[in-house]
Amino acid sequence: MGPLQAVDGGRQITLQGPRPRLVLAVLLLDPGRVVPVERLVEAIWDGEPPSSMRTQIAIAISSLRRAFREAGLDDVIETVTPGYRIKADAVRVDARIAEERVAAARHAADGGHAEEAIALYRQALALWRGPVLSGLDSSQLTTGGLRWEELRLTATEELAELELARGHHHEVAGELMALVAENPFRERLRALLMTALARSGRQAESLAVYQEGRRILADDLGLEPGRTLRELHEAILKDAPSVQQRPMPLRGPASTPKVVRAGLAAPCRHRSRHGRRRPGGLRRAAVHHSAL
Repeated sequence: MGPLQAVDGGRQITLQGPRPRLVLAVLLLDPGRVVPVERLVEAIWDGEPPSSMRTQIAIAISSLRRAFREAGLDDVIETVTPGYRIKADAVRVDARIAEERVAAARHAADGGHAEEAIALYRQALALWRGPVLSGLDSSQLTTGGLRWEELRLTATEELAELELARGHHHEVAGELMALVAENPFRERLRALLMTALARSGRQAESLAVYQEGRRILADDLGLEPGRTLRELHEAILKDAPSVQQRPMPLRGPASTPKVVRAGLAAPCRHRSRHGRRRPGGLRRAAVHHSAL
Protein backbone atom coordinates (compact mmCIF):
# COMPACT_ATOMS: atom_id res chain seq x y z
CA MET A 1 0.00 0.00 0.00
CA GLY A 2 1.75 3.07 -1.29
CA PRO A 3 3.42 3.73 -4.64
CA LEU A 4 2.39 1.12 -7.22
CA GLN A 5 4.70 -1.91 -7.20
CA ALA A 6 4.48 -5.39 -8.72
CA VAL A 7 6.51 -8.04 -6.96
CA ASP A 8 7.05 -11.73 -7.70
CA GLY A 9 8.54 -13.72 -4.84
CA GLY A 10 10.26 -10.64 -3.46
CA ARG A 11 11.65 -9.68 -6.88
CA GLN A 12 10.50 -6.36 -8.33
CA ILE A 13 8.75 -6.54 -11.71
CA THR A 14 9.83 -3.59 -13.83
CA LEU A 15 6.90 -1.58 -15.18
CA GLN A 16 8.10 0.58 -18.07
CA GLY A 17 6.77 4.13 -18.35
CA PRO A 18 3.96 6.06 -16.66
CA ARG A 19 1.17 4.99 -19.04
CA PRO A 20 1.38 1.23 -18.37
CA ARG A 21 1.55 1.97 -14.65
CA LEU A 22 -1.62 4.08 -14.88
CA VAL A 23 -3.41 1.33 -16.81
CA LEU A 24 -2.35 -1.32 -14.28
CA ALA A 25 -3.47 0.84 -11.35
CA VAL A 26 -6.94 1.32 -12.87
CA LEU A 27 -7.28 -2.42 -13.53
CA LEU A 28 -6.25 -3.17 -9.95
CA LEU A 29 -8.96 -0.95 -8.51
CA ASP A 30 -11.37 -3.71 -9.59
CA PRO A 31 -9.48 -7.02 -9.84
CA GLY A 32 -11.57 -9.70 -11.50
CA ARG A 33 -13.88 -7.17 -13.17
CA VAL A 34 -13.80 -5.95 -16.76
CA VAL A 35 -12.60 -2.35 -17.04
CA PRO A 36 -13.88 -0.69 -20.26
CA VAL A 37 -11.33 0.98 -22.52
CA GLU A 38 -13.23 4.25 -22.06
CA ARG A 39 -12.48 4.21 -18.34
CA LEU A 40 -8.78 3.63 -18.99
CA VAL A 41 -8.79 6.51 -21.49
CA GLU A 42 -10.40 8.82 -18.93
CA ALA A 43 -7.86 7.89 -16.26
CA ILE A 44 -4.88 8.54 -18.50
CA TRP A 45 -5.93 11.68 -20.34
CA ASP A 46 -8.50 13.27 -17.98
CA GLY A 47 -10.99 14.22 -20.69
CA GLU A 48 -8.60 15.24 -23.49
CA PRO A 49 -7.59 11.99 -25.24
CA PRO A 50 -5.73 11.89 -28.57
CA SER A 51 -7.25 10.26 -31.64
CA SER A 52 -4.83 7.35 -31.18
CA MET A 53 -6.11 6.63 -27.64
CA ARG A 54 -7.18 3.02 -28.27
CA THR A 55 -3.89 2.19 -29.94
CA GLN A 56 -1.96 3.71 -27.05
CA ILE A 57 -4.02 1.74 -24.51
CA ALA A 58 -3.28 -1.45 -26.47
CA ILE A 59 0.44 -0.61 -26.44
CA ALA A 60 0.33 -0.07 -22.65
CA ILE A 61 -1.42 -3.43 -22.16
CA SER A 62 1.19 -5.11 -24.38
CA SER A 63 3.97 -3.55 -22.28
CA LEU A 64 2.40 -4.87 -19.06
CA ARG A 65 1.93 -8.35 -20.48
CA ARG A 66 5.56 -8.40 -21.59
CA ALA A 67 6.74 -7.33 -18.12
CA PHE A 68 4.71 -10.09 -16.45
CA ARG A 69 5.78 -12.66 -19.05
CA GLU A 70 9.46 -11.84 -18.51
CA ALA A 71 8.87 -12.49 -14.80
CA GLY A 72 7.42 -15.91 -15.67
CA LEU A 73 3.79 -14.89 -15.20
CA ASP A 74 1.32 -15.47 -18.04
CA ASP A 75 -2.40 -14.78 -18.25
CA VAL A 76 -2.39 -11.93 -15.72
CA ILE A 77 -4.35 -9.52 -17.96
CA GLU A 78 -7.25 -10.76 -20.10
CA THR A 79 -8.88 -9.03 -23.07
CA VAL A 80 -12.63 -9.13 -22.47
CA THR A 81 -15.07 -6.97 -24.42
CA PRO A 82 -15.40 -4.02 -23.90
CA GLY A 83 -11.95 -3.77 -22.26
CA TYR A 84 -9.50 -5.66 -20.06
CA ARG A 85 -9.50 -7.55 -16.78
CA ILE A 86 -6.90 -8.50 -14.18
CA LYS A 87 -7.33 -12.17 -13.30
CA ALA A 88 -8.14 -12.11 -9.60
CA ASP A 89 -6.63 -15.56 -9.03
CA ALA A 90 -3.34 -14.58 -10.72
CA VAL A 91 -2.41 -11.75 -8.35
CA ARG A 92 -2.82 -10.80 -4.74
CA VAL A 93 -3.42 -7.16 -4.02
CA ASP A 94 -2.26 -5.67 -0.72
CA ALA A 95 -5.30 -3.41 -0.57
CA ARG A 96 -7.64 -6.39 -0.63
CA ILE A 97 -5.59 -8.18 2.03
CA ALA A 98 -5.78 -5.09 4.24
CA GLU A 99 -9.54 -4.89 3.73
CA GLU A 100 -10.00 -8.54 4.72
CA ARG A 101 -7.81 -8.21 7.80
CA VAL A 102 -9.73 -5.16 8.98
CA ALA A 103 -12.98 -7.09 8.52
CA ALA A 104 -11.54 -9.98 10.54
CA ALA A 105 -10.38 -7.55 13.25
CA ARG A 106 -13.87 -6.09 13.50
CA HIS A 107 -15.35 -9.57 13.81
CA ALA A 108 -12.94 -10.42 16.63
CA ALA A 109 -13.63 -7.12 18.39
CA ASP A 110 -17.39 -7.64 18.15
CA GLY A 111 -16.90 -11.01 19.81
CA GLY A 112 -14.95 -9.45 22.67
CA HIS A 113 -11.58 -10.87 21.58
CA ALA A 114 -9.58 -7.69 21.97
CA GLU A 115 -6.05 -9.09 21.71
CA GLU A 116 -6.82 -10.95 18.49
CA ALA A 117 -8.50 -7.85 17.04
CA ILE A 118 -5.51 -5.67 17.94
CA ALA A 119 -3.11 -8.10 16.23
CA LEU A 120 -5.24 -8.17 13.07
CA TYR A 121 -5.54 -4.39 12.93
CA ARG A 122 -1.77 -4.05 13.25
CA GLN A 123 -1.21 -6.63 10.50
CA ALA A 124 -3.51 -4.67 8.22
CA LEU A 125 -1.97 -1.28 8.97
CA ALA A 126 1.55 -2.65 8.45
CA LEU A 127 0.70 -3.06 4.75
CA TRP A 128 0.59 0.72 4.19
CA ARG A 129 3.88 2.16 2.91
CA GLY A 130 2.66 5.68 2.18
CA PRO A 131 -0.12 7.50 0.31
CA VAL A 132 -2.00 5.09 -1.91
CA LEU A 133 -1.05 5.23 -5.61
CA SER A 134 1.17 8.23 -4.99
CA GLY A 135 3.14 9.41 -8.00
CA LEU A 136 0.42 8.57 -10.51
CA ASP A 137 -1.06 11.70 -12.07
CA SER A 138 -4.76 10.92 -12.56
CA SER A 139 -7.80 12.43 -10.88
CA GLN A 140 -9.60 9.08 -11.20
CA LEU A 141 -6.84 7.30 -9.30
CA THR A 142 -6.68 10.06 -6.70
CA THR A 143 -10.37 9.50 -6.02
CA GLY A 144 -9.90 5.73 -5.92
CA GLY A 145 -7.01 6.07 -3.49
CA LEU A 146 -9.18 8.02 -1.04
CA ARG A 147 -11.10 4.83 -0.27
CA TRP A 148 -7.98 3.16 1.07
CA GLU A 149 -6.86 6.24 2.97
CA GLU A 150 -10.25 6.31 4.69
CA LEU A 151 -9.87 2.61 5.55
CA ARG A 152 -6.42 3.28 7.05
CA LEU A 153 -7.69 6.12 9.24
CA THR A 154 -10.81 4.26 10.35
CA ALA A 155 -8.79 1.14 11.19
CA THR A 156 -6.34 3.29 13.15
CA GLU A 157 -9.20 4.82 15.14
CA GLU A 158 -10.74 1.43 15.88
CA LEU A 159 -7.36 0.06 16.95
CA ALA A 160 -6.76 3.07 19.21
CA GLU A 161 -10.11 2.52 20.93
CA LEU A 162 -9.20 -1.09 21.65
CA GLU A 163 -5.73 -0.12 22.89
CA LEU A 164 -7.22 2.54 25.18
CA ALA A 165 -9.65 -0.01 26.57
CA ARG A 166 -6.65 -2.27 27.30
CA GLY A 167 -4.99 0.56 29.25
CA HIS A 168 -2.30 1.32 26.65
CA HIS A 169 -2.85 5.07 26.70
CA HIS A 170 0.85 6.00 26.68
CA GLU A 171 1.45 4.09 23.43
CA VAL A 172 -1.74 5.43 21.85
CA ALA A 173 -0.81 9.05 22.60
CA GLY A 174 2.51 8.70 20.82
CA GLU A 175 1.02 6.99 17.78
CA LEU A 176 -1.82 9.48 17.30
CA MET A 177 0.03 12.78 17.53
CA ALA A 178 1.34 12.78 13.95
CA LEU A 179 -1.97 11.49 12.58
CA VAL A 180 -3.95 14.28 14.23
CA ALA A 181 -1.51 16.85 12.81
CA GLU A 182 -1.99 15.33 9.33
CA ASN A 183 -5.80 15.12 9.67
CA PRO A 184 -6.77 18.18 11.74
CA PHE A 185 -10.50 18.04 10.90
CA ARG A 186 -10.95 14.41 11.95
CA GLU A 187 -12.60 14.81 15.35
CA ARG A 188 -12.63 11.12 16.26
CA LEU A 189 -8.83 11.00 16.04
CA ARG A 190 -8.57 14.19 18.09
CA ALA A 191 -10.89 12.81 20.77
CA LEU A 192 -8.83 9.62 21.02
CA LEU A 193 -5.61 11.62 21.39
CA MET A 194 -7.21 13.84 24.06
CA THR A 195 -8.38 10.76 25.97
CA ALA A 196 -4.98 9.08 25.74
CA LEU A 197 -3.19 12.20 27.02
CA ALA A 198 -5.68 12.71 29.86
CA ARG A 199 -5.31 9.10 30.99
CA SER A 200 -1.54 9.52 30.89
CA GLY A 201 -1.78 12.38 33.40
CA ARG A 202 -1.17 15.01 30.70
CA GLN A 203 -4.37 17.01 31.10
CA ALA A 204 -2.83 20.33 30.04
CA GLU A 205 -1.64 18.81 26.76
CA SER A 206 -5.02 17.16 26.24
CA LEU A 207 -6.81 20.50 26.64
CA ALA A 208 -4.29 22.14 24.30
CA VAL A 209 -5.13 19.54 21.64
CA TYR A 210 -8.80 20.54 21.94
CA GLN A 211 -8.04 24.26 21.71
CA GLU A 212 -5.87 23.73 18.64
CA GLY A 213 -8.64 21.77 16.95
CA ARG A 214 -11.20 24.42 17.85
CA ARG A 215 -8.98 27.14 16.40
CA ILE A 216 -8.43 25.26 13.14
CA LEU A 217 -12.15 24.60 12.71
CA ALA A 218 -13.03 28.23 13.38
CA ASP A 219 -10.32 29.69 11.15
CA ASP A 220 -10.72 27.32 8.20
CA LEU A 221 -14.40 26.36 8.27
CA GLY A 222 -16.13 28.80 10.61
CA LEU A 223 -17.33 25.90 12.77
CA GLU A 224 -17.24 24.86 16.42
CA PRO A 225 -16.17 21.34 17.49
CA GLY A 226 -18.88 18.70 17.49
CA ARG A 227 -20.84 17.68 20.54
CA THR A 228 -18.73 14.62 21.36
CA LEU A 229 -15.52 16.64 21.37
CA ARG A 230 -17.07 19.44 23.45
CA GLU A 231 -18.40 17.00 26.05
CA LEU A 232 -15.02 15.27 26.27
CA HIS A 233 -13.36 18.66 26.78
CA GLU A 234 -15.73 19.43 29.65
CA ALA A 235 -15.13 16.03 31.23
CA ILE A 236 -11.35 16.53 31.12
CA LEU A 237 -11.69 20.02 32.62
CA LYS A 238 -13.67 18.54 35.52
CA ASP A 239 -11.39 15.49 35.81
CA ALA A 240 -14.55 13.41 35.51
CA PRO A 241 -14.33 9.66 36.27
CA SER A 242 -15.77 8.97 32.81
CA VAL A 243 -12.48 10.03 31.23
CA GLN A 244 -10.67 7.24 33.05
CA GLN A 245 -11.39 3.60 32.31
CA ARG A 246 -10.09 0.31 33.59
CA PRO A 247 -8.55 -2.08 31.07
CA MET A 248 -10.89 -4.55 29.39
CA PRO A 249 -10.70 -8.15 30.62
CA LEU A 250 -9.11 -10.56 28.16
CA ARG A 251 -11.09 -13.22 26.33
CA GLY A 252 -9.87 -16.30 24.56
CA PRO A 253 -9.43 -16.47 20.79
CA ALA A 254 -12.47 -16.05 18.58
CA SER A 255 -14.22 -19.26 17.59
CA THR A 256 -14.12 -18.46 13.87
CA PRO A 257 -10.83 -18.72 11.96
CA LYS A 258 -8.95 -15.65 10.80
CA VAL A 259 -10.04 -14.54 7.37
CA VAL A 260 -6.52 -13.92 6.04
CA ARG A 261 -3.18 -15.37 7.00
CA ALA A 262 0.18 -13.86 6.28
CA GLY A 263 1.19 -16.54 3.76
CA LEU A 264 -2.00 -16.30 1.71
CA ALA A 265 -3.40 -19.05 -0.47
CA ALA A 266 -1.47 -21.85 -2.13
CA PRO A 267 -0.34 -21.16 -5.70
CA CYS A 268 -2.83 -21.84 -8.49
CA ARG A 269 -1.91 -24.48 -11.02
CA HIS A 270 -2.10 -23.32 -14.62
CA ARG A 271 -0.33 -24.21 -17.79
CA SER A 272 1.92 -21.71 -19.48
CA ARG A 273 1.05 -20.34 -22.88
CA HIS A 274 3.35 -23.06 -24.32
CA GLY A 275 1.34 -25.87 -22.73
CA ARG A 276 3.92 -26.86 -20.11
CA ARG A 277 3.06 -26.96 -16.45
CA ARG A 278 5.34 -24.75 -14.36
CA PRO A 279 6.97 -26.30 -11.29
CA GLY A 280 4.79 -25.47 -8.33
CA GLY A 281 2.08 -24.02 -10.50
CA LEU A 282 1.56 -20.43 -11.60
CA ARG A 283 3.17 -17.98 -9.24
CA ARG A 284 1.01 -15.07 -8.22
CA ALA A 285 2.37 -11.62 -8.44
CA ALA A 286 2.03 -9.56 -5.32
CA VAL A 287 0.82 -6.12 -6.23
CA HIS A 288 1.48 -3.31 -3.81
CA HIS A 289 -0.11 0.02 -4.32
CA SER A 290 0.00 2.40 -1.53
CA ALA A 291 -3.36 1.17 -0.79
CA LEU A 292 -3.91 -1.09 -3.65
